[in-house]
Amino acid sequence: MITIFEAYENKPDVNSLSPEFWQMVRIANWKSVFKGRYRNNTDFYEKIQKRVYLKYDFDEIIKFKKEYQIFYDQLHKYFRSTWLNKKYREVMPSDDGYSDLLSSIIGRGKIFTKKCINDKDVMIEMSRNNEYAENFGYILQVGEKGYWKIKEKFDPFWSDIKSFNL
Repeated sequence: MITIFEAYENKPDVNSLSPEFWQMVRIANWKSVFKGRYRNNTDFYEKIQKRVYLKYDFDEIIKFKKEYQIFYDQLHKYFRSTWLNKKYREVMPSDDGYSDLLSSIIGRGKIFTKKCINDKDVMIEMSRNNEYAENFGYILQVGEKGYWKIKEKFDPFWSDIKSFNL
């Protein structure tokens, strides 16, 4: 028997990400970005970085970044046919906006991400209503210097250590 899998959609599995990753997403609280974004609050990234970086060490951030990128790529492939569908062309964002949309899906948490995977109309409505922001993945794209800069800014312990030149 020969089977052709061309029409098979390989659904991303939210459980492929570690529980620690999803805990980090909860701590980041990406939903707060929408409030900040519409109030012209430009420091929302810094606030999210503060919450995440004070909780996790640099190696954990790098681990989350790797997990995020693998899962993001899976989402990108999974939703691609919807994004390219002429039926949705007027509501789907540009290439860069598509990246922000997918990133915001992940940033809104495990349950919401699973809901979008199981019902693509949720993602379409999110796009139609412009309910996404640039770009959850950016909080994980930090070098070691940037990580320590945020730690020093918000945690007196780290700024004190620096003053002793340890």
